[in-house]
Amino acid sequence: MFQDSRPLSAVLTSPEQATPLSVDPEVLKSMGIYGFDSVDPRSRSFNLIRSKIIELHSELNWRTFGVVSATPQVGKSFISANLAASLSRNPKYQTYLLDLDLRRGSVSALCGIENGSMRQFLEESPEVTHPEAYRFDHQRLVILPTRPKLTASAELLAGARAQALFQAMRASGERDLFIVDLPPVFANDDAAVVMEKLDGYILVAEEGKTNVREVKDATAQLGTEKLAGVILNKYRGGMINEGYGIGKYYTAGY
Repeated sequence: MFQDSRPLSAVLTSPEQATPLSVDPEVLKSMGIYGFDSVDPRSRSFNLIRSKIIELHSELNWRTFGVVSATPQVGKSFISANLAASLSRNPKYQTYLLDLDLRRGSVSALCGIENGSMRQFLEESPEVTHPEAYRFDHQRLVILPTRPKLTASAELLAGARAQALFQAMRASGERDLFIVDLPPVFANDDAAVVMEKLDGYILVAEEGKTNVREVKDATAQLGTEKLAGVILNKYRGGMINEGYGIGKYYTAGY
Protein backbone atom coordinates (compact mmCIF):
# COMPACT_ATOMS: atom_id res chain seq x y z
CA MET A 1 0.00 0.00 0.00
CA PHE A 2 1.29 3.46 -0.94
CA GLN A 3 1.22 5.67 2.14
CA ASP A 4 3.87 8.39 1.92
CA SER A 5 2.51 11.01 -0.50
CA ARG A 6 4.98 13.75 0.45
CA PRO A 7 7.36 13.23 -2.50
CA LEU A 8 4.36 13.14 -4.84
CA SER A 9 2.92 16.34 -3.36
CA ALA A 10 6.29 18.03 -3.81
CA VAL A 11 6.12 17.35 -7.55
CA LEU A 12 2.86 19.30 -7.75
CA THR A 13 3.74 22.10 -5.33
CA SER A 14 7.35 22.83 -6.31
CA PRO A 15 7.48 22.94 -10.12
CA GLU A 16 10.95 24.46 -9.95
CA GLN A 17 12.19 21.07 -8.71
CA ALA A 18 11.26 19.41 -11.99
CA THR A 19 14.16 18.39 -14.22
CA PRO A 20 14.86 21.29 -16.62
CA LEU A 21 14.87 20.68 -20.35
CA SER A 22 16.81 22.94 -22.69
CA VAL A 23 15.18 22.54 -26.10
CA ASP A 24 15.36 25.03 -28.94
CA PRO A 25 11.84 26.38 -29.67
CA GLU A 26 12.36 25.69 -33.37
CA VAL A 27 13.17 22.07 -32.57
CA LEU A 28 9.91 21.82 -30.62
CA LYS A 29 8.05 23.22 -33.62
CA SER A 30 9.70 20.64 -35.84
CA MET A 31 8.20 18.01 -33.52
CA GLY A 32 4.76 19.63 -33.78
CA ILE A 33 4.70 21.69 -30.57
CA TYR A 34 3.47 25.15 -31.56
CA GLY A 35 1.61 26.24 -28.42
CA PHE A 36 4.58 27.98 -26.79
CA ASP A 37 4.74 30.58 -29.57
CA SER A 38 1.64 32.79 -29.55
CA VAL A 39 2.90 34.59 -32.67
CA ASP A 40 2.99 31.41 -34.74
CA PRO A 41 -0.33 31.20 -36.64
CA ARG A 42 -0.40 27.45 -35.99
CA SER A 43 -0.90 28.18 -32.28
CA ARG A 44 -4.07 30.24 -32.82
CA SER A 45 -6.49 27.36 -32.44
CA PHE A 46 -4.86 26.26 -29.19
CA ASN A 47 -5.03 29.80 -27.83
CA LEU A 48 -8.78 29.81 -28.45
CA ILE A 49 -9.17 26.49 -26.64
CA ARG A 50 -7.05 27.92 -23.83
CA SER A 51 -9.58 30.73 -23.43
CA LYS A 52 -12.36 28.15 -23.03
CA ILE A 53 -10.39 26.26 -20.37
CA ILE A 54 -9.73 29.45 -18.42
CA GLU A 55 -13.40 30.39 -18.69
CA LEU A 56 -14.42 27.02 -17.23
CA HIS A 57 -11.93 27.51 -14.42
CA SER A 58 -13.31 30.97 -13.66
CA GLU A 59 -16.98 29.97 -13.82
CA LEU A 60 -16.96 26.39 -12.49
CA ASN A 61 -13.57 26.14 -10.77
CA TRP A 62 -12.60 23.29 -13.11
CA ARG A 63 -8.85 22.64 -12.95
CA THR A 64 -8.39 19.06 -14.15
CA PHE A 65 -9.14 18.22 -17.78
CA GLY A 66 -8.85 14.92 -19.59
CA VAL A 67 -8.18 14.81 -23.33
CA VAL A 68 -9.75 11.77 -24.98
CA SER A 69 -10.78 10.43 -28.36
CA ALA A 70 -13.30 7.81 -29.38
CA THR A 71 -10.76 5.85 -31.42
CA PRO A 72 -6.96 5.81 -31.92
CA GLN A 73 -4.83 7.92 -34.26
CA VAL A 74 -6.79 11.17 -34.38
CA GLY A 75 -4.17 13.51 -32.86
CA LYS A 76 -5.18 13.34 -29.19
CA SER A 77 -1.67 13.59 -27.75
CA PHE A 78 -0.69 16.31 -30.20
CA ILE A 79 -3.60 18.40 -28.98
CA SER A 80 -2.88 17.60 -25.31
CA ALA A 81 0.72 18.79 -25.63
CA ASN A 82 -0.10 21.94 -27.58
CA LEU A 83 -2.99 22.91 -25.33
CA ALA A 84 -0.76 22.51 -22.27
CA ALA A 85 1.95 24.59 -23.96
CA SER A 86 -0.55 27.31 -24.79
CA LEU A 87 -1.94 27.37 -21.24
CA SER A 88 1.57 27.73 -19.87
CA ARG A 89 1.90 31.08 -21.63
CA ASN A 90 -0.61 32.60 -19.21
CA PRO A 91 1.43 33.87 -16.23
CA LYS A 92 -1.53 33.52 -13.87
CA TYR A 93 -1.41 29.73 -14.03
CA GLN A 94 0.95 26.82 -13.51
CA THR A 95 0.17 24.10 -16.03
CA TYR A 96 0.81 20.37 -15.71
CA LEU A 97 0.66 17.81 -18.52
CA LEU A 98 0.21 14.20 -17.39
CA ASP A 99 0.38 11.20 -19.70
CA LEU A 100 -1.93 8.50 -18.37
CA ASP A 101 -2.16 6.66 -21.68
CA LEU A 102 -0.09 3.90 -20.11
CA ARG A 103 -0.16 1.46 -23.01
CA ARG A 104 0.60 3.80 -25.91
CA GLY A 105 1.53 7.15 -24.41
CA SER A 106 3.37 9.47 -26.78
CA VAL A 107 3.74 12.74 -24.86
CA SER A 108 7.38 11.93 -24.07
CA ALA A 109 8.20 11.41 -27.75
CA LEU A 110 6.32 14.56 -28.77
CA CYS A 111 8.22 16.66 -26.24
CA GLY A 112 11.62 15.09 -26.83
CA ILE A 113 11.79 13.43 -23.39
CA GLU A 114 13.68 10.14 -23.25
CA ASN A 115 12.47 8.99 -19.83
CA GLY A 116 9.19 8.80 -17.99
CA SER A 117 8.22 6.85 -14.90
CA MET A 118 4.48 7.35 -14.50
CA ARG A 119 3.74 3.70 -15.18
CA GLN A 120 6.43 2.47 -12.77
CA PHE A 121 5.09 4.83 -10.12
CA LEU A 122 1.55 3.50 -10.53
CA GLU A 123 2.89 -0.07 -10.43
CA GLU A 124 4.01 0.75 -6.85
CA SER A 125 7.65 0.17 -7.63
CA PRO A 126 9.52 0.75 -4.33
CA GLU A 127 12.30 2.55 -6.22
CA VAL A 128 9.86 5.09 -7.70
CA THR A 129 8.18 7.18 -4.99
CA HIS A 130 6.90 9.79 -7.43
CA PRO A 131 6.66 10.15 -11.21
CA GLU A 132 9.50 11.94 -12.95
CA ALA A 133 8.67 15.56 -13.76
CA TYR A 134 10.22 17.78 -16.42
CA ARG A 135 9.94 21.45 -17.33
CA PHE A 136 11.08 23.48 -20.29
CA ASP A 137 13.32 26.43 -19.45
CA HIS A 138 11.38 29.67 -18.93
CA GLN A 139 7.98 27.99 -19.33
CA ARG A 140 5.27 27.44 -16.72
CA LEU A 141 4.70 23.84 -17.77
CA VAL A 142 5.58 20.65 -15.91
CA ILE A 143 5.34 17.36 -17.83
CA LEU A 144 4.85 13.98 -16.16
CA PRO A 145 5.37 11.48 -19.00
CA THR A 146 5.14 7.72 -19.20
CA ARG A 147 6.97 5.09 -21.20
CA PRO A 148 4.32 2.98 -22.94
CA LYS A 149 3.99 -0.71 -22.24
CA LEU A 150 1.24 -3.28 -22.50
CA THR A 151 0.06 -3.46 -18.90
CA ALA A 152 -3.03 -3.86 -16.72
CA SER A 153 -3.65 -0.15 -17.10
CA ALA A 154 -7.22 0.00 -15.76
CA GLU A 155 -6.15 -1.68 -12.54
CA LEU A 156 -3.19 0.68 -12.16
CA LEU A 157 -5.38 3.75 -12.70
CA ALA A 158 -7.77 2.51 -10.02
CA GLY A 159 -4.95 1.64 -7.61
CA ALA A 160 -3.65 3.30 -4.47
CA ARG A 161 -0.93 5.37 -6.09
CA ALA A 162 -3.27 6.67 -8.78
CA GLN A 163 -5.70 7.75 -6.07
CA ALA A 164 -2.84 9.51 -4.28
CA LEU A 165 -1.99 11.27 -7.54
CA PHE A 166 -5.56 12.48 -8.05
CA GLN A 167 -5.75 13.60 -4.43
CA ALA A 168 -2.52 15.57 -4.81
CA MET A 169 -3.92 17.25 -7.91
CA ARG A 170 -7.04 18.24 -5.99
CA ALA A 171 -4.99 19.58 -3.09
CA SER A 172 -2.76 21.70 -5.32
CA GLY A 173 -3.11 25.45 -5.72
CA GLU A 174 -6.16 27.14 -7.21
CA ARG A 175 -4.02 28.43 -10.08
CA ASP A 176 -2.74 24.97 -11.03
CA LEU A 177 -4.29 23.55 -14.21
CA PHE A 178 -3.91 19.92 -15.29
CA ILE A 179 -4.16 18.52 -18.81
CA VAL A 180 -4.34 14.71 -18.69
CA ASP A 181 -3.77 12.73 -21.87
CA LEU A 182 -6.02 9.66 -21.67
CA PRO A 183 -6.46 6.56 -23.84
CA PRO A 184 -9.24 6.42 -26.45
CA VAL A 185 -12.62 5.81 -24.85
CA PHE A 186 -13.23 2.51 -26.63
CA ALA A 187 -9.69 1.11 -26.32
CA ASN A 188 -10.48 -0.05 -22.77
CA ASP A 189 -12.16 1.48 -19.72
CA ASP A 190 -9.14 3.54 -18.62
CA ALA A 191 -10.64 6.87 -19.67
CA ALA A 192 -13.88 6.19 -17.80
CA VAL A 193 -11.95 5.18 -14.67
CA VAL A 194 -9.90 8.39 -14.64
CA MET A 195 -12.75 10.70 -15.61
CA GLU A 196 -14.45 9.87 -12.32
CA LYS A 197 -11.64 11.91 -10.71
CA LEU A 198 -11.38 14.82 -13.18
CA ASP A 199 -13.49 17.94 -13.61
CA GLY A 200 -14.03 17.84 -17.35
CA TYR A 201 -12.86 16.42 -20.64
CA ILE A 202 -12.18 17.44 -24.22
CA LEU A 203 -13.10 14.98 -26.95
CA VAL A 204 -10.88 14.91 -30.04
CA ALA A 205 -12.37 13.83 -33.36
CA GLU A 206 -10.85 13.80 -36.83
CA GLU A 207 -12.61 14.98 -39.95
CA GLY A 208 -13.26 12.10 -42.31
CA LYS A 209 -12.30 9.48 -39.73
CA THR A 210 -14.44 9.93 -36.60
CA ASN A 211 -18.15 9.55 -37.26
CA VAL A 212 -21.07 11.13 -35.43
CA ARG A 213 -22.06 7.91 -33.72
CA GLU A 214 -18.59 7.49 -32.22
CA VAL A 215 -18.77 11.02 -30.81
CA LYS A 216 -22.22 10.40 -29.36
CA ASP A 217 -21.23 7.03 -27.89
CA ALA A 218 -18.06 8.47 -26.35
CA THR A 219 -19.88 11.37 -24.71
CA ALA A 220 -22.61 9.02 -23.52
CA GLN A 221 -20.00 6.82 -21.86
CA LEU A 222 -18.15 9.68 -20.15
CA GLY A 223 -21.20 11.87 -19.48
CA THR A 224 -22.19 15.12 -21.15
CA GLU A 225 -22.14 17.02 -17.85
CA LYS A 226 -18.33 16.96 -17.88
CA LEU A 227 -17.91 17.69 -21.58
CA ALA A 228 -15.79 20.83 -22.01
CA GLY A 229 -15.86 20.70 -25.80
CA VAL A 230 -15.25 18.71 -28.97
CA ILE A 231 -12.21 19.43 -31.14
CA LEU A 232 -12.30 18.56 -34.82
CA ASN A 233 -8.73 17.79 -35.82
CA LYS A 234 -7.55 18.09 -39.44
CA TYR A 235 -10.58 20.25 -40.25
CA ARG A 236 -9.98 21.72 -43.70
CA GLY A 237 -12.43 24.59 -43.54
CA GLY A 238 -10.75 26.75 -40.89
CA MET A 239 -12.35 27.59 -37.58
CA ILE A 240 -15.91 26.39 -37.05
CA ASN A 241 -18.73 27.59 -34.81
CA GLU A 242 -18.98 24.59 -32.51
CA GLY A 243 -15.69 23.12 -31.39
CA TYR A 244 -12.36 24.05 -32.91
CA GLY A 245 -10.58 23.20 -36.13
CA ILE A 246 -6.95 22.34 -35.47
CA GLY A 247 -5.72 22.32 -39.05
CA LYS A 248 -4.47 19.65 -41.40
CA TYR A 249 -0.75 19.85 -40.83
CA TYR A 250 -0.08 17.38 -38.05
CA THR A 251 -1.39 14.48 -36.07
CA ALA A 252 0.26 12.25 -33.49
CA GLY A 253 -0.44 9.70 -30.82
CA TYR A 254 -2.65 6.72 -31.57
